[in-house]
Amino acid sequence: MDESYALLPYDLLLARVDDTLSYHLNVKTLSEPGNLYAGYDVGRKRDLSVLIVLERIKKEFHWRGAVELRQAPFHEQFELLTSVLKERGLLRRLAIDQSGLGMQLAEELVRKHGSRVEPITMTAPVKESLASRILATFQRGDVSIPDHRPLIDDLHSIQRTVTLSGNVRYAAPREAGSHADRWTALALALHAAGPAPREMTTISLPRELSRREQLRLW
Repeated sequence: MDESYALLPYDLLLARVDDTLSYHLNVKTLSEPGNLYAGYDVGRKRDLSVLIVLERIKKEFHWRGAVELRQAPFHEQFELLTSVLKERGLLRRLAIDQSGLGMQLAEELVRKHGSRVEPITMTAPVKESLASRILATFQRGDVSIPDHRPLIDDLHSIQRTVTLSGNVRYAAPREAGSHADRWTALALALHAAGPAPREMTTISLPRELSRREQLRLW
């Protein structure tokens, strides 16, 4: 792929590689205290299901580990995420892609764990926001990643192109059983570690003035 189209060029990614980090998440690294945040990309038959956990220390994000599932039934995915969320004091928030396959899984997790789970619908503006956040994080050097070639290739696979109508598009080819699933999980983890989502509030708008009231004011 032409490097000019890559959202995250190889030189930027390789500059953030820490070969002391382990790619895989294990019970020990998960149970260690810290402000933990996670992103989960849902797959079933064609794509991977990927969970990535980060620890936030001030403005930096430390890699805690990843879990990959291939062709896993949804009940197994639910059990995995529930086991990660069960420790209330550890994982503060999980952002999950609820587009398509992920809708029912996200609904069940919200029902069981409440606001600690944030469902995300992958609209074009949301993808642009996630892409902007992950790019800025790598450019600032606020995140380190393990020396794991499939992860690096996945992060590199997202292409930023502009359509003929002037719209920005973020997409990746489907290669080696992955459709940028690791990129999505990491982007969602960084989103989860950001400011808490604002609650929807109802705003009472002033009623429209009658003609008589407008004339009186005039």
